[in-house]
Formats: sequence, structure tokens, C-alpha cells
Amino acid sequence: MTILRIACLLVFAFAVSGLASAADEGKSMPKDVPDFDVHGISMTECQCTAYACPCRSNGHPDHGSCDAADFTYIKHGHYGKVDMSGFKAVVIGDLIDHDASKVQGTAYFDKSSTPEQRAAFSEMLAFMFGWNPPHIVGSKVVSIDFKVDKNTYTLAIPDILEEKGVMKVDSDGKPTHVMPAMDLWGNKITYVDNVVFKYHDKGVGEWDLSGHQANVKEFHTTKEMYANKKLLMQHGDMSGTWTAEQKKMIEAMGMKAE
Repeated sequence: MTILRIACLLVFAFAVSGLASAADEGKSMPKDVPDFDVHGISMTECQCTAYACPCRSNGHPDHGSCDAADFTYIKHGHYGKVDMSGFKAVVIGDLIDHDASKVQGTAYFDKSSTPEQRAAFSEMLAFMFGWNPPHIVGSKVVSIDFKVDKNTYTLAIPDILEEKGVMKVDSDGKPTHVMPAMDLWGNKITYVDNVVFKYHDKGVGEWDLSGHQANVKEFHTTKEMYANKKLLMQHGDMSGTWTAEQKKMIEAMGMKAE
């Protein structure tokens, strides 16, 4: 029951599905939480069109729903007094849907994570967007293998999930597809080639969406960012185009709101 309770709070993959609520001034943030400051990497692969995920630009998925896997690895950082270093988790399912009531997924926690880390992560994420709790249909403790080799990102859960994304770079080695984006962890993503995206968990779900959308981002996320509404996702309305406030933020970042 403890793992299920934690999973029910594990909402990081569902941020975009509740962005309209985030923009509603009538919504208040959840209760206060300890200070947090975390650094890490997130990788998302989904059903949307490669290099053109509308959900990242204040819109809805191409297909009305979106089978996806959202992975988070916290390299180092803290939530209150809890050291979050090394924490890994993936949520897989219909993670973004035009009908928010259909959003559901399964949470997979790496076996190296501690109960304290899981509880801390749950509280941190509930604070981030507790206004739109998802429907977590199950949770599992598994082995999660994540590697970065130059421009190649691989993620695997034995017998369940296989992902591979390759980042395109220019002659100077800089990523060529960095975009402003609505995301839980920050305001930029880098699109990558979705070489492999296969999922099979008997009785839970199965697909091969290789070749569809994939992105990665290295993040530094703090409680202060949320408290001061510094994230693009906090100003979205799912209209399909950037809002006026989002355009201002993107211009301030030195990027174009395309």
C-alpha cells in the first residue's frame, strides 16, 4: 500500500494534461513543502509526430490521446533533508489526453530508490501540480538502466521497456533542435531521433512507437521556480498557440515563439 500511495502522487508525467488549470488564477498551489533543488535528466518518448510535439507548445496531442513514457533521473539534489541523488522512475501509459479524465499510467520505480526518496519525490511533485491528480493504475519496483553515450540516450526496463534516442548536433557539437517547451522540469527541450520505443508489460500495455516523438532535457529545478511561476507550463491554456505571457518569457530566453 505504501508504494501505491506513493505512485498515486507520482504525477510528473501528467503535467501537460493539467496546464489549463495551471493558468487559472482561481487555482491555488498545494500546501507548502520543504525547499527542494534538484539536477538531472528527463527523457520522453511518445505517440506524437517526431520533432513536432504539440503538447510542448500549448496544444493537445496529435491523436487526442498520447501513449508515452516519461523518465526522470535525479543526478543530485535534495528535497528538504532527503538526498535525492540517483533517483530514477518512469511513468508509462496514456499520459496526455484531450479528455483529462482518461489520463492514466503505470509507475515504475528503480529498485535502488529508497522509501524516503519515493516519499520525498511524491511530495515534491504534488506541490508542483497537485491541482490535477492523475489516475495511476499500478506501480512496480524494477531495474531501470539509463545510459548516455555521447549523443545517444538509452533506457531499459528488462522485458518491459526499450528506448533509444539520438541527438543531432552541428559541426561544433551543439544540439540542433533545442526548443522552448512546456515541461515539468524547465522551459527547454531538445528533440532527438526516436530510434527505438518499444513497450510490453503483459496485462498493462504494449506498443512499438519507434520513429515517433522523443526529447531529452537536462534540468535544474527548484521550489523557487514554481513559487515565482517561472515555468512556461504555468502560463498555458492548451489553445494551440503560445499565450502572451509565454511569448514574453520565450523572448526573454533569447528564443523565438514559433
